Amino acid sequence: MIEVVEIIKLFSNETRARILFLIWNKELCNCDIENVLKISQSNISKHLRQAEFLNFVEKRKDSYWTYYKINPQMCEKYKFIEEIFNELSKIEPFKSDFEKLEEYLKTPGRCKTEVKNEEKNEIL
Repeated sequence: MIEVVEIIKLFSNETRARILFLIWNKELCNCDIENVLKISQSNISKHLRQAEFLNFVEKRKDSYWTYYKINPQMCEKYKFIEEIFNELSKIEPFKSDFEKLEEYLKTPGRCKTEVKNEEKNEIL
């Protein structure tokens, strides 16, 4: 019961709920979230710390980047999570955030590409 209450609390902060909504369907880099929501990477990490502790969010490091996604086992265990995300997808600012993310992901030269190009330039 306590775990359910703690998971529900994750959605009590609008910024954290917006971050969780973005990573609901897709694993995203910290900088993807930063660019869509216009908040700092440290703020993103702060908001996701409790979600990581609850095993609600999975985190993966790859060189300079940190990637986040919702733990699919939690959605299987607690069916209400998907219902929360489905409801959020119908309202603002979540709807706009998703549209911004879709547009942003089409952008060439996102974070990982930019760093690789910078590394190539340094070698030349």
